[in-house]
Amino acid sequence: MAVKRIIYVIMLLAATAAFIVTNNGIALFVLVCLLAFPLISLVLLLIARKTVRFELSVRDSCIRGGTLSLTMRGGAKPRIFLGGIKVLVAIENSTFHKTEYKSFVVSDLSYAPHTFNYNGGDSGRIVVKSDELTLIGLFGVFTVRVKYPIYAEAIVSPQLFDDITLTAHESGSDTVFGDTSLPRKGADTSEVYNVRDYIAGDAPNTVHWKLSGKFGSLKTKEFGATDDRRMLILVDLSRAKYGRTATDEQLNGVLDVAASVSNALKSVGYSHSVGWFDGGEFASSEVSDGDTFVRTVGKLMSIKVNDGNEETLFYLARTPECTVFTKIIYISSSISSDEFNQAIDAEFTAIEVSDGMGETMHEGLRVINIPYDKIHEALSTISI
Repeated sequence: MAVKRIIYVIMLLAATAAFIVTNNGIALFVLVCLLAFPLISLVLLLIARKTVRFELSVRDSCIRGGTLSLTMRGGAKPRIFLGGIKVLVAIENSTFHKTEYKSFVVSDLSYAPHTFNYNGGDSGRIVVKSDELTLIGLFGVFTVRVKYPIYAEAIVSPQLFDDITLTAHESGSDTVFGDTSLPRKGADTSEVYNVRDYIAGDAPNTVHWKLSGKFGSLKTKEFGATDDRRMLILVDLSRAKYGRTATDEQLNGVLDVAASVSNALKSVGYSHSVGWFDGGEFASSEVSDGDTFVRTVGKLMSIKVNDGNEETLFYLARTPECTVFTKIIYISSSISSDEFNQAIDAEFTAIEVSDGMGETMHEGLRVINIPYDKIHEALSTISI
């Protein structure tokens, strides 16, 4: 735009100089045209700003590394002497707290669709928005801004390595849960696991009134766990932990591993849950088939990268919903055995997405190291 204005000024000065020197009718005609056409375009821009229509839509989702299509439609009347609509959009990734600014020009104002491609380097929830449009004159000399707030949302899903097959833990059990034949505390209200003395804060519907009457004091029921919700994939998107700072590649790797492990379990028929802490609140989503897997990945994208949280498992141990789980796969960019001192009574496997590769044991905790740039290769060889 600035280049066109500079060219216009040079042409105008040249035509003026030519008319002054020659006093020629042709030079005068050229000068009048140079003055008139952009001014006519400006008048039409001011009229058209009242009739602007604009629409922005974004493809619902894509896989990280793929193309997220932005479709724009623009229209204005009168279209004569209008060069197009310029829109500056902010592409916000709320998961990674990143914003990119992209400028697009819709040159055909017949309201026909214009598709532009955007390739983002991170997974996450994407919001594309703009506050105003810019009407461009046909000659590009004058522009008029129009207040026009628009936005659209999409999801960039983690990379999915869907050809991996996870094997069971080396305990030899024919399930990924290990030996879970003994009753455990959980959340299945159809089965009473234990009866204990009432503690202030227990829900009224957990009181065992018949036994309370027999013993002369309040008794509370503890419920059992069912097999269909015993595995939890716990995702941690902490940026800084234990003196280490995770890169965006590592954090994207955490999401890639979580989605790939969940998909592998779903593919062989293991129902499970994917959980996370966001703003200190625990959330989870069950996966049992393809539809629930897609919905879970969508919900997973609501997580936001946090500055650092070394107490994820401390919070987990105090979350009543987590007592149902007997097997937890913990995925993070930084793993420390100290954190697991706060963990609930469940079998843990920790997956650290960083630089190394291999498997170690820390005070009974099994830690699998996966390099963020070789996730496919590493997942193809591990057992959980």
